Amino acid sequence: MKGRDVVLGLLMEKELSGYDIKIVFEDVFTHFFDGSFGMIYPTLKQLEKDGKIRKEVLMQDGKPNKKMFFITEEGRKEFQQYLESDVEKEVLRSDFLMRMYFGKYSDAKTIQTWMEDQIKRKESAIEDLLSKYETWKEDMTFEGEVSLEVGIATYIAEVETLKRKLTQLREKEGYEQEDSFRE
Repeated sequence: MKGRDVVLGLLMEKELSGYDIKIVFEDVFTHFFDGSFGMIYPTLKQLEKDGKIRKEVLMQDGKPNKKMFFITEEGRKEFQQYLESDVEKEVLRSDFLMRMYFGKYSDAKTIQTWMEDQIKRKESAIEDLLSKYETWKEDMTFEGEVSLEVGIATYIAEVETLKRKLTQLREKEGYEQEDSFRE
């Protein structure tokens, strides 16, 4: 999956501005696709050059003009080809997991801190996704629910595993458990 596939998919639903696309990347796709703001505009420019989308400038009073992007028939065909292609193997890049793998070169206190911080990050992500679900549930498709619920379940499983392993680390090292991470 490429950024252009995602952008074309978004434009299948409705016309969007670059800013609108950025918001979807940050809000909806944050737990399963890493698309930066710096990727969106070059992708839009290339898609327009390739004839897959077209741009219209909407004049606005008292505000900068807004560039809206629409998918073309050629863009629809390319997106359909993406949907018909084989599902790619997932790629996970995790600085946390890499540090854990090489943790034998660090000390137990640092590892404990990494784990505590990761638990906090993932618990925050769970809260964020649950909040978004409440906001979006009326208009959410079944397929969107699958995407969101898998993200939530993944984060919950990671938190549970980390809490269990953190307890084991603390017991092994003789550290006191903090109340916030007791099982």
